[in-house]
Amino acid sequence: MSEKLWLKAAKVIVRASGNPLIQANETLIEILQTLLTEEEARFILNFRKPKLTFQELKEKTGMDESELMRLLNPLMDNGFVMDEPINDSDEMEYRLLPPVPDTFEYSLVRFDRSPEQKDKLSQLFERMFKEATELTQTNYEGLLPIFKDKMPIFARIIPVEKELTVPMEKVLPLHEASKIIDKQDIISVSECPCKLQRSLLGDPCKTATDGFRCLHFGNFGRYFIEHNLGKSISREEAKKILREAEEDGLVHKTFHDDFDFDKSENSICNCCKCCCILFQTYYRGIFAFHTITSYIAKIDESKCVGCGVCVEKCPIEAISLIDGIAHDDESKCIGCGVCVHHCPEGARTLIRTEQREIYLPPPIIKE
Repeated sequence: MSEKLWLKAAKVIVRASGNPLIQANETLIEILQTLLTEEEARFILNFRKPKLTFQELKEKTGMDESELMRLLNPLMDNGFVMDEPINDSDEMEYRLLPPVPDTFEYSLVRFDRSPEQKDKLSQLFERMFKEATELTQTNYEGLLPIFKDKMPIFARIIPVEKELTVPMEKVLPLHEASKIIDKQDIISVSECPCKLQRSLLGDPCKTATDGFRCLHFGNFGRYFIEHNLGKSISREEAKKILREAEEDGLVHKTFHDDFDFDKSENSICNCCKCCCILFQTYYRGIFAFHTITSYIAKIDESKCVGCGVCVEKCPIEAISLIDGIAHDDESKCIGCGVCVHHCPEGARTLIRTEQREIYLPPPIIKE
């Protein structure tokens, strides 16, 4: 009966994720067994709908309030369930989270997680990513339409915060990241799970000088603080983190409630090419890279000396050197501003555009 229970719980989680690359297989079951008790796995079977109110859970389980919280709290601590208020009321709704990115992120960054458990989880998620690569590469043509039309755009790019000179000798102050911070009453910072996992696998980040740079706001921030995943910080501390991330050449990515860009931002991640799951699932041939931006980088060829710094720093490999001059592939440029910030010759500017959608299908991995 126990084996059937774990398989059923895995299938419920996979169905709720809506991700065709997450499988109810041995790897996912082992992740569940590492983080959950059998009682908690059995409780997950109640989520035939991915979202349930507290009242619906009481009716489905017949449990009283204290019994429900006894099971919900460890599920939230381990990144399987998130609670959120319904329409800013006191009534709470509980959402079953997908294994990637949510359980991956929350289970690894929990402060009191043992080193042994973190090592084991990092290996299990690495196995999951390798399985996903194989699945995409084996079913490449069939998955492309799903990536293009049915998978959500997870994030939009915020340019690095800097006053940058643009053509016509005008100055465009880019303070978008700080404006987002200024709106927040609750801010938490947590360790980056992507950088942590790569470090645990013996391949530490080659870009960031500090791994504690994931920022969460509002209900997300409250969730991280309450469940020992992050700590509360001030607006000024958050802005300092953004400035330090700029200096390292990281990309500011913001996420929104329900992946709806008309809703408020719930987090900013400071991403690197070598670790970030959004970049790595692209480079490893798992997912398409799909994002929104309102900026594009431009180069003044008369100032470019062909030093190659921009080529090295560009996280999406949109720049190449041709005859000693940097050339941009504008169809790939995500408008992050990393190349502009780090160009030693001041040959680059960041220009605001209409909102652009960047879609890059995953590369075909040659064996």
